[in-house]
Amino acid sequence: MKKICSSIVILLTIFLLGCASNSTSAAEQEKKAAPSYKSEKNNSRFDDWKYKGFGMPLPEWVEAAIDGKTDKLSRALGKTADKLEVLTGSGINVDHSEEQLKSQIPEGKELIEGFWVRINTELKKTDEPYITVLVYEK
Repeated sequence: MKKICSSIVILLTIFLLGCASNSTSAAEQEKKAAPSYKSEKNNSRFDDWKYKGFGMPLPEWVEAAIDGKTDKLSRALGKTADKLEVLTGSGINVDHSEEQLKSQIPEGKELIEGFWVRINTELKKTDEPYITVLVYEK
């Protein structure tokens, strides 16, 4: 009987130690998995773009197109600068920014690239934060 009691005490102790170590690691895992509500300042020029949700980084040619840097744009797209025509439109959302371009779209020219971005309004205040960029080959 004494052996049975001591065996039960030992097994119970091992069980409790196992539970205690698992609850500590579970608490630590929960703490790590909990979202951080710290205000992280976003210092990038654009805070959203067409394929950001799929993990795609912002293509370099988009900023070059918006800034009117046709030499950098032509290198990125593998075309000569004098054969590119860049159209940009801004709006309160993507649809509005695309609507601004409908009347400007050239007929008979090939669309090379089309993209939209949203300006980071923490850095630059604007009423129309969305910009659509269309690049055509002349």
